[in-house]
Amino acid sequence: MVDNRYATALVIGTVLSLLASVYLSVAVGTQHWYQYRSPPPSNDANNGSDLRELKDDFRSEDLQEIRYSQALFRLNGSLGLWWRCILVPQPDSRMVSECEAFTLAQQFEVKSRQQNYSRSEEDFLRTGLCSLATVCCFLAGVDLLHQVIELPEGVVSSLGWSLYLALVSAPLQMMAAALFIWAARNHRKNYTRMTAYRVA
Repeated sequence: MVDNRYATALVIGTVLSLLASVYLSVAVGTQHWYQYRSPPPSNDANNGSDLRELKDDFRSEDLQEIRYSQALFRLNGSLGLWWRCILVPQPDSRMVSECEAFTLAQQFEVKSRQQNYSRSEEDFLRTGLCSLATVCCFLAGVDLLHQVIELPEGVVSSLGWSLYLALVSAPLQMMAAALFIWAARNHRKNYTRMTAYRVA
């Protein structure tokens, strides 16, 4: 017969593990890990053409990190593990999110130490961190990106809700693992004592 404490630990551990898996699955599939909020664009004609050019470049698959980062900064972008998105104004004054998936080649492309990619040496730390695609590596990669490419004036960056879901899933998995280990160890000790008593 199973002691209630062990059954309770197994049930709670299973629920926690299930919640952590759901949270992490949702987080990995969404693009709101890191967000940028830019000030409203000025009415300058050059600014409008620059923004259109950034928007058109953003759709390209062969886009360098510097170009899509500028689009993210200036067009209220959001960044995920596998996605990059910008907000595009529509004629009826609505804002629509336009997203592009990172290709596998882009995930493992060489990162640069300076904004001028043609003459810059490789940044091994950012290249390695960005290809690992884990929560801590993602945050460190974004921080290192901001050291290479400065945010334009007035742009505010923040962690997104998807990243928070991923961060919450880690302690839930740890708590579930601790409950499973506790239940297995204590149940085995009691079972061993019971067997020894029956043999004696």
